[in-house]
Amino acid sequence: MSMLLTFMLSMLLAITRNHHKEVRGPGYWAVGNLVVGLGMVLVLIQLDTPKLLFLPSLALIGAGLGLYLNGIQAFVGKTPDHRIPVALFILLVVIDVFFVVLQQNLRVAVSLGALVFAGIYFASARSTFSRDEGIIGNLFWIASSLFLLMALFMLGRAFAAVKADVAVFDNYAIWPVNAYTFMLGAVSQFFISSLFVLMLSYRLNQNLESIATIDGLTGILNRRGLEDSALKMQGICKRINLSMGVLLIDMDHFKKVNDKHGHLFGDDVLRQLTKIIAGILRSGDVLGRYGGEEFCVFLPNTTEKDAAGLAERIRIGVEKSLHTIHHKNIKGTVSIGVADSVRAGYDFKGLVAAADSALYTAKNSGRNRVVSFTSITRDSVSRESHVKESVSGDSAGKDNIAADNIT
Repeated sequence: MSMLLTFMLSMLLAITRNHHKEVRGPGYWAVGNLVVGLGMVLVLIQLDTPKLLFLPSLALIGAGLGLYLNGIQAFVGKTPDHRIPVALFILLVVIDVFFVVLQQNLRVAVSLGALVFAGIYFASARSTFSRDEGIIGNLFWIASSLFLLMALFMLGRAFAAVKADVAVFDNYAIWPVNAYTFMLGAVSQFFISSLFVLMLSYRLNQNLESIATIDGLTGILNRRGLEDSALKMQGICKRINLSMGVLLIDMDHFKKVNDKHGHLFGDDVLRQLTKIIAGILRSGDVLGRYGGEEFCVFLPNTTEKDAAGLAERIRIGVEKSLHTIHHKNIKGTVSIGVADSVRAGYDFKGLVAAADSALYTAKNSGRNRVVSFTSITRDSVSRESHVKESVSGDSAGKDNIAADNIT
């Protein structure tokens, strides 16, 4: 029953792999399941015959476990070593042929085979051992524990074969250790396959979330992803009373670039602009595309003064680097509005609105410049004070004239 369920999980992995080819690993697991299952069937046939026949059952199981290892390598982003399953298959065939068929020394064959399987399981346990947090890390930890358990059991099988009486191998099919090995192997096979399915399901969910929060053109966060990241940063900064800065970056005269060179060229310009900005930002800063040719950056533990300094570096970097795309000359400059949580508060909309006001001033002041929210509010306060002083002066003058007339 366990083997039947394993075959069904293989079908599920194969179908999912066919529809989600961007996820690497499940194809190896699906084929590995089928090969291991076939090997187990041949083991049953081999043990059920009056005289032991040579069948490549253990070699198939070893190759299947090697494919598991390839699948784990691919799933974590490494290059699968296809020599592993081939080498395991050849090694186990050689052990069976030499010690079972030619030497007829079943004790040595069983011991060596068990040691080879222990090595495979130890390698699989090591490759799935993870210190990562989250669901994937937990699933890898469980898989690693199962592989380690099987490795220890195989070492025990090898030890039991060495210590067993010679008469045991005259009636090898009913050796109790075989029943325990097959039972534990089949059950662990089912659980490991189930873990692979869970890992695949979680990875697909991660990919869907990534699609929902990543901008397809530039590869950075889109507006939704930007807002989610800003909310997380806001919670941390607010909890420990750290300032939080924001930059709103807009490329100057981008419409003229599109009109002159076409929208595909404009897309390349935005990609290049993204690379320039990302190369200047610090590791903890969050960059996203706010819309069109506008980009937004959230800066943890950053005052408006420090944010303005970083914004100036971005402005200069863009002006120096963004002037030639595909051998076509463009005038690549940006205007940047700067704000922080000290003046605008931690709220996403309030921060962006403050930076947008500063950006609006930068665009109207000639472009290719950095303007902070504090500077425009200070100017506004100065103008209001000047107006009030003028009004007060006019009122005082009128009062003096009235007094002179009365006199």
